[in-house]
Amino acid sequence: MIATLLLFIGILVIVIIGHEFGHFIVARWNGVKVEEFGFGLPPKIWGFKPKGSDTEYNINLLPIGGYVKLLGEEGDNRDNPQSFASKKPWQRIAILSAGVIMNLIIAVIAFTIVGMLGTQVAITDEDIKTQEYSNIRTMITSVVPDSPAEKADLRFGDEIQEMNGIKVVTEAEVSQVIDDSRGETIDIVVQRGDETLTKEVEIRDNPPEGQGPTGITIQLTGLQQLSFVESVQTAFLRIYVIITTTLSILGQMIMSLFTRAPLPPEAEVTGPVGLVQIVGDFQDLGLVYIISFIGLISTSLALFNILPIPALDGGRIVFVIIEWIKRSPVSQSLENKFHLIGYSILMLLMLLVTARDIIKLF
Repeated sequence: MIATLLLFIGILVIVIIGHEFGHFIVARWNGVKVEEFGFGLPPKIWGFKPKGSDTEYNINLLPIGGYVKLLGEEGDNRDNPQSFASKKPWQRIAILSAGVIMNLIIAVIAFTIVGMLGTQVAITDEDIKTQEYSNIRTMITSVVPDSPAEKADLRFGDEIQEMNGIKVVTEAEVSQVIDDSRGETIDIVVQRGDETLTKEVEIRDNPPEGQGPTGITIQLTGLQQLSFVESVQTAFLRIYVIITTTLSILGQMIMSLFTRAPLPPEAEVTGPVGLVQIVGDFQDLGLVYIISFIGLISTSLALFNILPIPALDGGRIVFVIIEWIKRSPVSQSLENKFHLIGYSILMLLMLLVTARDIIKLF
């Protein structure tokens, strides 16, 4: 558990420091004084200010965010050429957007590395006959809560090797063994990381609708290694899919506020505790999956920050654009109130989601 927690913090360091470094470097390019560069949220536990530097570098107690503090970011010091408030609107938008751009760069790098190292991709039984894929596996892609599979501790990413003493490779072979074993309890041998595990799983004769006899969904996968150019192209495609899928889910969540439409399972929000559990699952699957997770988190962070939510980069950009259009500053007290309300709501939501994740552990 400690190793998983440290790995999780390491991933946060990459995506958060990368995000804040984007703000930092573009602010410096535009002549803005950076007073603080912090990882995590206060209280501060360590700080360091290099000799001759204007910037203090801080590490804070809560490793769930970061910040750069710019001179004049609250609208003050407009007469100081080193102030953020003194810069032209396009310069301020560039500074505010830089963290998002840096997160997208990190995601492209991560997904490019994944493509070149080789990743398990979904294939069909027919693809087995080709030479394009190696390391053919039948993997568990989801486990229904409270199902026989969950009770037997089958997990996402487990590779099914044998069922009831029969070696299985394709989805059709897995389905056949399950259909022949309804009403029985069978042994399923899975590969999880470096471990080979045997699990006793009940095969239900009359399962709930949409769950299947065991409560798992499976996917045949094969290892696909790409060239550098192909890996870069695939990286951009993955980012596009993540963004469009996330926006679609957000749209469904908003619509559900006004209708009784049920939310899909993927709409469930996960906090830091839940993410640690996910990191643990990816840790079992190997380095490629951890790098892929970095790409996923970095893309999600970029998208979340560019949304027009008060207190986030997108919300601050909205106020700069309003000022640009009206050719006069927005009331700073009004803007600060919006950001304070947005920040308070975000922190409250994070506390609620974290509390729910902790309750689910028990």
